[in-house]
Parts: sequence; structure tokens; C-alpha cells
Amino acid sequence: MNSKVLMALAGLLLLGAVLLGYLGVSIGRAPSNAHAPSVAPASATVDASLEKLERKPVLVASRDLPALAVIGKDDLSVELLRTAPVGSYDRPEALLGKRVWVAVPAGSILSAATLEPGGPLARTIRPDERAMAIAVDEVVGGGGFVLPGDYVDVMLFVRDERDGESTPLAQLVLPGVRVLTYGERIAVGSDGQDRSNQEKDPRPPRTAVLAVPEDGVARLMLASQAGSLRLAIRSKDEELYRREQEGALLQASLGAPSAALSLDQLLERRKPAAPSVRSTAPRVPVANGVTVYRGSAMTHEAP
Repeated sequence: MNSKVLMALAGLLLLGAVLLGYLGVSIGRAPSNAHAPSVAPASATVDASLEKLERKPVLVASRDLPALAVIGKDDLSVELLRTAPVGSYDRPEALLGKRVWVAVPAGSILSAATLEPGGPLARTIRPDERAMAIAVDEVVGGGGFVLPGDYVDVMLFVRDERDGESTPLAQLVLPGVRVLTYGERIAVGSDGQDRSNQEKDPRPPRTAVLAVPEDGVARLMLASQAGSLRLAIRSKDEELYRREQEGALLQASLGAPSAALSLDQLLERRKPAAPSVRSTAPRVPVANGVTVYRGSAMTHEAP
């Protein structure tokens, strides 16, 4: 057979193989392409439905609410969130007619904290405690390592100027009081929210607020004006929080809540004894003459 004829047959066979391969690939892809548009929308619909079921309704302010405003129906809108914040509401009936005690911007979540009077410190202390501030620096505040939630002893140093002499005195003013704030850092409130300023402040703290029992308010007030204070940090292993809740932390010698307290009482000074006054019997004037006794009768007769 002629070589040219063989080459022509080989070329035809090669061309036919390529054509058959192309047809096979086209036929194999056609069913998958035809079904793809119908499967994708169904999967997307299922995912959207599941995501909607997992979200929880939360009430937010639909517009800016000023402080002391009464919440109406038009002031509320519902947002679907994956996790409902602590203290949030999901039913408008729970908020209608309530008053907000702080200004609420539009879009903010309405929580129990916005409906209750009192600031962060008022929600942190108990009814028998008072929040009192004292001036601090790096030395007074335990080298700057005091943190909200720590327990400290309040110490007083004062120089006693008496009788022309200066005597240094140190006194434990309040044992084991809880630190509420130190600088701009604040302890977690009763609603579980941390209201501390999260921005790093290069300025050192200048004030600390302590949860002072009602019986110790006068002592701390007097001590802060009498001399210099120091905060001594207590160990966390003392379980002071439990003892504080039981009311067994402060000494019973702090006095009544309304009792006036002097510096002498705070420093336990003893008053000097009053000089004793010697009493003498009154002298009976003696009349001129001679005293004559007749039985139980006494008479004076002239000489």
C-alpha cells in the first residue's frame, strides 16, 4: 500500500479520536451543569433558615432617648443577635412605660442597667456600706499595684504635738476594706459589667474609692484629715470576701454609725487626770465668852 494513503488514514483516525473525545467530555459535563443551578439555591435557603433560627431577638432603642424619658412603642425595635447580652429584653411589654435613667443613643441595647437608678459605684456597694474616696500615690497605694477588688488595711501616721514635743504615732484605722476603684479602674458591678476605662492612661492614679462600712465612715474621714494614710494590701487567701458578707470583718469597737469621734478617741489618747481638790471642814466661829454645858444644853456667858 502506498505510504501516502497510510498517512492519510492515520490522520483521519487521529482526527476522529479527537472528535470523539470532545463529544464525550461535552456529554459528561452537560448533566452536572444542568442540575447545578437548582441545588445551590436550595442549600443557601437551608443555611439562611438555620442561621435565623439560631439568632435571638433583642430590643434596642430605635431613636435617641434622653435621660428620664418614658419608653413608648415607637422607641423600640428588634434586632436578631447570635447571643443575647446579659440583662437584655426580648419582649416590648417588659419595657413599655418604663423610665430610662441615663441617656440611651439610638441602636443601643436596652438592659436592666439603663432602667435602674444609681451609677456604677452605687450598684457595687451593699446597703450597709458607703463609698469614700481618699488621695493616693505610688507609696500610699502599695506601689501602684492595688487593683479594684483587693482588700486593704487603712493605716494612719500622725505626729502628736503635745507639751512642746513631737511624738510619731501609727494607728490601724480600718481593717480589711474593699477597694472599689483605683484611678479610672472600677470593680465589676452587681450586673456583671466592667465599666473600667480600657484605654491605657499614662497618668498615675490620684484617688481610690473604698467600700467603707457605715460604722467606719467617721473614722476614715477624721483620719484622712489628721495625718497621712497608707493602704496595706491583704492576702487573697484570707477569704475576706466571705467574712465581709458575714459581717465578721470589722471590729466591734468602731462605734455607733452616728457617734461623734474625736482625734483623741481615734488615737486612743488618755485624758490627763484632773488635779485633786482637798476639801477642808468649815470653821465654826467662836463667840466671845465662856461656854457652859448644863447636861445636853450649851450656853455662852460673859465673863
